[in-house]
Order: sequence, then C-alpha cells, then structure tokens
Amino acid sequence: MPRIISRKVVFFFCIAGWAIVLSSGSFPTVVWAQKAEIVQGGRELFVQHCAACHGTNAQGTGPLTSHLLGHPANLTQLSERNGGTFPFWRVYRVIDGREAIAQHGPREMPAWGNWFQIPEDEGHGPGDWRDQVRGRLWQLLMYLESIQES
Repeated sequence: MPRIISRKVVFFFCIAGWAIVLSSGSFPTVVWAQKAEIVQGGRELFVQHCAACHGTNAQGTGPLTSHLLGHPANLTQLSERNGGTFPFWRVYRVIDGREAIAQHGPREMPAWGNWFQIPEDEGHGPGDWRDQVRGRLWQLLMYLESIQES
C-alpha cells in the first residue's frame, strides 16, 4: 500500500527548497541581470523620448530647454525632494499623462504623444497595447530610480 505524504511535509520541503535556492546566490544573480536589462531599456527610452528636454544626464539641461515655458526638472533629484524615497507612482502618473505638468502639454496629448499614455479602451491578450505601454513605463521608471542622487 503506498504511503500518503501529508501536506505539511510537502509544504516543508517546498519552503526548504526555496531557502536553498535563495541562499545559493544563483537566484539573485538572475534577478540582478534582469534588472540591469530593464534599466538599460529604460535608459534607451529616456534618451529617445525625454533627453531633448531633460538632457542625457537627466538634470534638466536638454537642447530644447530654451524653447520651453519652464525649466525641466532635474530628474536625478526626485528621491531627495521626496524625503529619500523614489516617488514611483507620482512619476508614473506624470509620465502617463494623468497628472498634468505644464511643460508636458495637456493631459490628452503629452509631449511624447501616446508612447507612454495608456489608452482608454480595454484590450485583451498578450499583445495588448496597454500592456506594452505599462512595460515601457516600468522600464523608464526603473531607469529613473537607478539614477537618483543621494
């Protein structure tokens, strides 16, 4: 007659297995490699869509600065201006157009068009435009968080 293993025993071995994986050092290496790739993708998006105003160093010194109504923000100081914590969701809302910034233009048409604006209509499936926009936003935010000065 086969022995039945209790749920507690299975749960214990699952937890023990994860503890071994996490303590081995291989799991964090994969995570950091993926984070570096995400940050690099965000940097590329920044250079393509934001550097003209904010500068390649993100300090508000882009070549179009003299043509703007106001001076672009120094994006390397966002955490410092927020008590040492990167204001992820506020920056997300500014970039996707939900929180207005005069220099970005009206919320219906931010300076970068719909590249970072989540469309109103509901789409479904893995190729959905909304998911693609969220992915770009996440990459850009991970990059901005990575360049914060202390």
